[in-house]
Amino acid sequence: MRTILILLDGLGDRTAEVLGGKTPLEYSKTPNLDKLAEKGMTGLMVPYGEGIPLGTEVAHFLLWGYSIEDFPGRGVIEALGENMEMENNAIYLRASLGFVKSDEKGYYVMDRRTKNISKEEIKKLIDSLPNFVDGYEFELKYSYDVHFILKIKEENGWISDKISDSDPFYKDRHVMKVFPVKELCKNDMEYRKAESTCNALNKYLLKCYKILENHDINIKRKRKQKQPANFLLTKWAGKYNENIPSFKEKWGMNGIIIANSAVFKGLSKLLKMNYMAIEDFETAVNTGIKLIDYDFVHIHTKETDEAAHTKNPMNKVKVIEKIDNYLAPLLNINLDKNLIVITADHSTPSVGSLIHSGESVPIVVVGKNVRFDDVKEFNEIACSKGHLRIFSKDLMNVILNYTDRALLYGLRSGSSILKYIPNDDDIEHLKE
Repeated sequence: MRTILILLDGLGDRTAEVLGGKTPLEYSKTPNLDKLAEKGMTGLMVPYGEGIPLGTEVAHFLLWGYSIEDFPGRGVIEALGENMEMENNAIYLRASLGFVKSDEKGYYVMDRRTKNISKEEIKKLIDSLPNFVDGYEFELKYSYDVHFILKIKEENGWISDKISDSDPFYKDRHVMKVFPVKELCKNDMEYRKAESTCNALNKYLLKCYKILENHDINIKRKRKQKQPANFLLTKWAGKYNENIPSFKEKWGMNGIIIANSAVFKGLSKLLKMNYMAIEDFETAVNTGIKLIDYDFVHIHTKETDEAAHTKNPMNKVKVIEKIDNYLAPLLNINLDKNLIVITADHSTPSVGSLIHSGESVPIVVVGKNVRFDDVKEFNEIACSKGHLRIFSKDLMNVILNYTDRALLYGLRSGSSILKYIPNDDDIEHLKE
């Protein structure tokens, strides 16, 4: 039995006064989502822990059943998505060109992303920056807008990703000094590696600032009353982990991701899943339904999340209602051969100041083996009356169970502990 997982990014939300005290999903007219809720089992899913906001990349890593301790960091995910070569003696970060002003406290961030700067200007600025500091090699690979992947390499492996961010992320703040993160360092050796990495990175960032602040490009921009791009803000340090099992190894299913971002391309590479880039969600749904050669089809849209980030709840309502129209083909799928799961990776509030928030998200599971409940609408409030109460780490186990793939606990099939019933051809047989 095949699983089709529809992931509506950032679908969960908070109640809004402009919507009469309802969430955008609760307020929206969603006849197709409601029919699916009526045909299946609903509930709430906690992305990681109650009240803990997650980013898209780590939320997906968890809901595909991987441990947060094995998450390599978003920097690695984005580097993979940009086709960078992964090296064991290197770490990978997101770096963004921002606009800062020097004051008595340090460097006040005027804008985390310099506005209205051309690729030609960016290239000239980046070409002027140093490549080596204290024995560490620094390489910037352009991604999009003013964003880069920063690769830091030390030939002898004296490097650590257990370091903090320089990007303050929130408004009205100063650039942060990069420190070793004590809680992440498992021993004194790791801490000393992190300390050395931080010292080199802090020096690099200050050298870059001096070069950028005095670069002809930025001098001309300031004369024209434009924002200078005078600081590299870094975050999300990560180190590649080649020992993470593939999605097929972990769950026994051939998986494909249909999405439209470097993050999902990177996740697909990390977990050795196939990836199909489709920008239009309606096309993605219709394409995914036809992919019968896969056991697990993950279809993602970022539109709900992006609408919430406008901080206008009605924008999110409009997007949800549009998306609901695209889900109509799911009502005609053969449930003897398909399990349908619809949920979100996290909540993105369209009100308030948080970027993402830590509320649970609604979920519905529809299939021939699935129990019914009495819920007839798909939203956060209605689904709270449904049967399911799970954490995202439980989702893949739920899918194995309802697709009749779950291995009886305690059985040992081969050299690894499996959660799925392996095919006979996938295990080594005893013979003379």
